[in-house]
Amino acid sequence: MRLLALLLIAALALPAAEADALALSAHIQARHLPFGTLLDPFYASPSSPEITGYTRCGDSAIWTGHYLAAEAFRFRVTRSPDALANASRTLAALTGLVDVTGNDSLARCRIPLDSPFRPGIEREEAANGVFRNPALNASWIGNTSRDQYLGVFFGLSLAYEHIPSLQPAIRPLATRLANHLLSDNWAPFLLRPDHILTILIIARQIHPERFAPIYAEHRTRLADSVSLPVAFDSLSTSSYFKFNLIYTSFYSLVRLEDSPAKATYLSAYAIARRYTAGHQNAFFNLIDHALTAPDPRRDAEALELLDLWLKRPRRDFYVDRANEVPVCNNQACEPLPVDRRVPTDFLWQRNPFQLAGGGAGTIGNAGVDYILPYWMARYYGLLPSLGVNPTVAPDSLISLYGPLSAAPRVEIQGRPATLFYTSPTQLNLLVPPETALGPTRIRVLSDGPILTAETRVDPVSPSLYTLNAAGLAAARPIPAPSSPASPSASRSRYPFPRRFRCTPPASAKAAAPRPPSAASPCPCSTPAPNPPSRVSTRSISRCRSNSGAAAPWRFNSPSTASAPTPPPSPSVSGSS
Repeated sequence: MRLLALLLIAALALPAAEADALALSAHIQARHLPFGTLLDPFYASPSSPEITGYTRCGDSAIWTGHYLAAEAFRFRVTRSPDALANASRTLAALTGLVDVTGNDSLARCRIPLDSPFRPGIEREEAANGVFRNPALNASWIGNTSRDQYLGVFFGLSLAYEHIPSLQPAIRPLATRLANHLLSDNWAPFLLRPDHILTILIIARQIHPERFAPIYAEHRTRLADSVSLPVAFDSLSTSSYFKFNLIYTSFYSLVRLEDSPAKATYLSAYAIARRYTAGHQNAFFNLIDHALTAPDPRRDAEALELLDLWLKRPRRDFYVDRANEVPVCNNQACEPLPVDRRVPTDFLWQRNPFQLAGGGAGTIGNAGVDYILPYWMARYYGLLPSLGVNPTVAPDSLISLYGPLSAAPRVEIQGRPATLFYTSPTQLNLLVPPETALGPTRIRVLSDGPILTAETRVDPVSPSLYTLNAAGLAAARPIPAPSSPASPSASRSRYPFPRRFRCTPPASAKAAAPRPPSAASPCPCSTPAPNPPSRVSTRSISRCRSNSGAAAPWRFNSPSTASAPTPPPSPSVSGSS
């Protein structure tokens, strides 16, 4: 069996699109959150970076909720402090949309009274009603529709699920909003049992003591009718945003339901899915991935559509495709390619057959329509999440690097891999001997997100022995003596330092995969006998504990004070 070194270099560590997702999050923080919730800036000219105002205040609540969802997925995948900070600030801003109304209803957006941008926003949103709260030094936009509530609850549900530290702040906010809608007899939700049940099932998720019986009673009355509005909406592409509300609603209804009503919800969802499956919608594809059976073609399409999104202009330049594609009944006969669709605030809620639209190129688009499906793709394992060498070999030891959840399990081509060491950033494991050659995906399963690594399995994969993901070499050269006694005396006796030698117990191959040790990766204290210069698991010395009993796949302690000190999380690796 070959002992494989797994060298992770930065260029292989992360999917290429992550840099784009992080840049978009930073851009949103810098340019699209002037008052805490999401708005789009007016620029002085199509080429100017100078902001002269803000627009789309009437949809601020819904897209702030979607942005919160994106940062929640990002935090769950990366454990990034930046994602946590962004989500915390966004949650505080959403709470401000409820505080400002004075009755626990939701404002569309909130503007400080002393902001120079307030007059322009208020003129644009006059039809929705402009209100004042002098005590909070704010004005706010009312006439809040159900899409705004659904977007906020979508974000609260995912933040509650993926960021436990925010749960104490999420619970009272969701409770206030749900209580208001109940007391208002669901005024914005007329004839939408699917949306009423969505709000209540999320309220039950966040505050079960209060809302479990209320949801159960509404489910008894309304569950059988959820397919009716979905079927009606699925008759045409008019008001296409309705499908975004359907998909986000059933994402919660299906995942959170624990009764036979789940089948009813899935049946209703399938109506909309059949109508929209061919619309080339990355966000909808990711939701379908979460709710239904595996579909490699759908998943590959979602990733291709995200790549095309990155080619879209970031401002609202007017486009007209009527002379570029076949036209059927005043719209494209087939969905337009993502990079040629009209500019908009959230691409996946816009009709993919729309031929013309846009403005003067002076409104900047935030990019939530990229980062949300991107981090969903990372969370659900459609994109690589872990660092790994470009090639590995069957029956070899390898390491994976990245943010890891507790109690991981690793599968390679559907076979469980034996783990020998785990830390929050590293896994050491054995590639199953039966692993077939060719491109393959390694999956790390746990109670957290599914993490993946893409690699290729070759018959032999030699590499330099390293200690960690930074590529720190573990070889310790010995200077050649002036008169070497033998040809081998001029090179190191070992392919890596003695303190890092280890071997498996004799029964390692036959034994079932054991849980990884939570102890230090170097627990043995007795140096092993000298190994041969070429090392394999058939010839490497056996690591033994203080008592002399064989220790399974553990490292040797240093035998001399001159041995190098390893980094905190050394990898199991070597040369073939």
